[in-house]
Amino acid sequence: MTGWGTFFPMPSNRPVALVTGAGVRVGSAIARHLAKHGYRVAGHYRTHAPRGVAASFQADLALPDGPAALAAAVRRRFARLDLLVNSAAGFEERALEEIDAAAFDGQMDLNARAPLLLTRALLPLLRKAGGSVVNVVDVGGGLVPWRRFAAYAASKAALARITECLALELAPEVRVNAVLPGAVLWPEDWPAAKVKAHARKIPLLRAGTPEDVASAVRFLAEAPFVTGALLPVDGGRHLSGRQ
Repeated sequence: MTGWGTFFPMPSNRPVALVTGAGVRVGSAIARHLAKHGYRVAGHYRTHAPRGVAASFQADLALPDGPAALAAAVRRRFARLDLLVNSAAGFEERALEEIDAAAFDGQMDLNARAPLLLTRALLPLLRKAGGSVVNVVDVGGGLVPWRRFAAYAASKAALARITECLALELAPEVRVNAVLPGAVLWPEDWPAAKVKAHARKIPLLRAGTPEDVASAVRFLAEAPFVTGALLPVDGGRHLSGRQ
């Protein structure tokens, strides 16, 4: 099911951005950052509705028809789309013994297939606006392997390759890039000592913030001669290799 909530009228000449997963965590930061910098933001969510956006749309993007349903709702509300940010994702830690077909498919369906199908469904609007796509990948999978995250890392590696393939296929009308966040939000159950130990491994000696990722998204969205880029936003942590 796809729907929308509060709508705040804004001048129609302002660029429009659709952010998936806009209700929580990094997706929420991206949506708020873009709204602050002049975008009319359409915020997608599955469970937690975003606040402060021009329109909100509910959809389960892990379903085969979820991306098409979301795209149809966006087209009914907006006549243009300047930026698509594929941020919605599932994040599961599973040892090999815990990974079955359903667990693997669940990660791939939401993290890789949904951005591909949503981009396809919204391509006419993106082409019309000369817009761009920014995928939120991850350093884990996008650049380096992680223990106990084989399914998740595989899905993010797939999204990195999808980014590059679509950058080639959709140029010059539509640019496609990706940000690869590192440690920007620690797991809530991590003790302070573990957080400090991981932060010491980051060359810039601090964890990032969701706002760091949001700024990188906007940079890629507004960089007219950049496409096919995989931009790490991790303080240099990927330079140290495997986790």
